[in-house]
Amino acid sequence: MNEPPFGLSGARFELLERLEGDHFWFGPRRKLTLGLLQQEVPARAALLLDLGCGPGGELAQWEAFAQKVIGIDQHITREPAHSKDEPCVLQGDVTCVPLEAESSDIVLLLDVLEHTDDRAALCEAHRVLKPGGVVLVSVPAHPWLWSARDTGASHLRRYTRSTLKARLEEAGFFTTRILPYQFFLFPLVVVSRLLGKRASLPRDLEDHPPAFVNALFSWVNRCEVQLTLRGVPVPTGSSFFAVARKPQD
Repeated sequence: MNEPPFGLSGARFELLERLEGDHFWFGPRRKLTLGLLQQEVPARAALLLDLGCGPGGELAQWEAFAQKVIGIDQHITREPAHSKDEPCVLQGDVTCVPLEAESSDIVLLLDVLEHTDDRAALCEAHRVLKPGGVVLVSVPAHPWLWSARDTGASHLRRYTRSTLKARLEEAGFFTTRILPYQFFLFPLVVVSRLLGKRASLPRDLEDHPPAFVNALFSWVNRCEVQLTLRGVPVPTGSSFFAVARKPQD
């Protein structure tokens, strides 16, 4: 397949800014992220770094887990924080993070690796993490699901469990968990992707579902997230979440 250039288009970034609040995919994904952080971070850390934070609308959600939250994104347009207690947003490249080595306790890479040089981004995450620090990663799953949605979103790749685990370990992390997300809606995702191999209509319907469909799908995904956080395994999904740590040594 022809791969688009690195990065996310400005138009797509603006769309994400509109969808991030209540879209059926984003809301439950945020709930899963918060739940995993609650399980992995027993005490409030000093610094959480959100690489590829997008519009930055979720940064305030992470403040329960760190005294300071910093978001970095090349498309960011938000004003800088006006107080030390506000999340700090920096314009920058996730493959060249403007922070010192071993300065962060937690790093998030939420649907970022598929847009860029994933090896470089993970190496930077490893560099800025303190020994014992945690990285939480989410990526689109299954290369065979490639469709016009991936092309329109400037994806470079989709992942299998093994390729995601390999990328993390190549960067020096040890992986503790890889969890699927959006299993209950997976049959609909498959149909949408197969129909959208060349056409953009299925992608547009996913981005802008009718309100009642969005509410129903949100409820389904939230139920799945509750099961996942309680340790009930699901076999697959349209995305994978990985939890990994930087070794203490």
